[in-house]
Amino acid sequence: MFKNIQKQLLIKFPLLWNTRVVPMTAILIVLNLVFFFIGWIEGKLNFSENGNNYYSNNDGLVIFFSVFISLLLIIIWLAFYFKNNSFKSFYLKNNFSLFKEWCILLFISFLISLFTVSFYFGKETRVRSYFSEIEAIKRCEILSKASFFVEGSFSNNYTNDVVSPATIPVEVVQVDSTNMNAGFIHFNGKKYSTLSLLNKNLNSYTFFNYESDSIHKKTIKTWLVKQQKDSIKKLFKDYLNIAKEHHLKANINENEWLNLIYNYPDFEKFKLIGSDQKGEYYYADNYRNGNVFDRENKYVATIGNQQYEYYKYYVPESKLHFNYNKISDSWMNPDVNFETLLIAIYFAFGISLLIFSFRVTSGKSWLISVVCLGVLGILFGIISIIISWDYTFPILMILTILFSIIYFIITLYKSKSKNISSLMVNIMLWSILGLFPLFYFITIEILKDISYDNYLDYSRSKYYPAIQFMKENSINFLYFNLLFVILKMVLLSSKIKQWRGLAEN
Repeated sequence: MFKNIQKQLLIKFPLLWNTRVVPMTAILIVLNLVFFFIGWIEGKLNFSENGNNYYSNNDGLVIFFSVFISLLLIIIWLAFYFKNNSFKSFYLKNNFSLFKEWCILLFISFLISLFTVSFYFGKETRVRSYFSEIEAIKRCEILSKASFFVEGSFSNNYTNDVVSPATIPVEVVQVDSTNMNAGFIHFNGKKYSTLSLLNKNLNSYTFFNYESDSIHKKTIKTWLVKQQKDSIKKLFKDYLNIAKEHHLKANINENEWLNLIYNYPDFEKFKLIGSDQKGEYYYADNYRNGNVFDRENKYVATIGNQQYEYYKYYVPESKLHFNYNKISDSWMNPDVNFETLLIAIYFAFGISLLIFSFRVTSGKSWLISVVCLGVLGILFGIISIIISWDYTFPILMILTILFSIIYFIITLYKSKSKNISSLMVNIMLWSILGLFPLFYFITIEILKDISYDNYLDYSRSKYYPAIQFMKENSINFLYFNLLFVILKMVLLSSKIKQWRGLAEN
């Protein structure tokens, strides 16, 4: 079938035939689907895992093979593609034929660059498939609130935990800052020990921000001080139901959990609920010089030749938090987003421009251009060290790029031969992707330096609005830059066709 398609393309659309776009597209789509399904398999959650026993991460291996396969395919594709140089054959070429050819190169390069993206997209799609976003938020809220009653840290005892009333219209815990050694906090106008249950932290998820977590803590503490045991018991029951759904064990039920932690009105004497049954390694040396092993809440057991600390009462918090963190991140901080996709797109643009420059010049001039840029890079690096100015190297690169563009224009309109313009064409094509971003980010850094040089508060500098705007829109600019590159290639492709008509040296 492909043979017949290629035959028809050779007769009717020689450009499509010459670039091998049809067979390459079919192969690349299949390979991207393969990487997607590999990601789907890798995205399966094992709820018996936590951060301490998670060893099944094969991302590095998949990325290695995606790069290896990409390079192998590029080599094979170029071997067929360069068999026929349309400049040396009797193909009719209009002003946009070179631009069309570059678009085809860009399309194939983009599909080649998507293997890793396809893998991570498949992985995140699998993680998201467990629960809808609404259901995942509901479950994470239950887990987050219940973690307040599980082994964990206490709030900072030396900093006021203050939240703006305009942001959160609730009262929050505040440490008494008048006496740092007082050892108590305020909540609802009453004093509690900094080691009371009311001063506990909870585990958060990316679904929630600082304000949301503060509201959750406020809700829990209100239940405690107002003796709303039914609300606490329901929370524990919902938590344990989630654990049971994933076949995770706890050695207490909701009633026992409540009795173990509820010590009204001071909430100082409560049992420690472990986040897993087995804790850390037990070393007797750790419990000397005044340190005492917590025999009230833990016991020691020996496995093989190693002793471990075990909790008398535990729930599967470490496993639930580890896995539901993945679910939360898949919705809120996905690996495949506009920023990470930008990497694949720029990589594709870079590959297509490298191949296109090789196509329109020659292998000899292409290699000479690489060597020249390498020598210039070393020279510019030495000059940068001598001058000791942060922007010497990028500014010299910008001047080199501008010189190559000017030289090409002069050669095109005023010269009868190419001279060394082949080198300039290569440098010009390789640099058009990064020219505007280089200007953009140097401008940001120079504005920052001007602000600091004036010894102004960064946020009070007159350049701050411009700096902030440019930083916040960096990703948008990089996408707009791709549009600029396409528009520049429309113009350059016709001019390069005209330049090809000049005599050789």
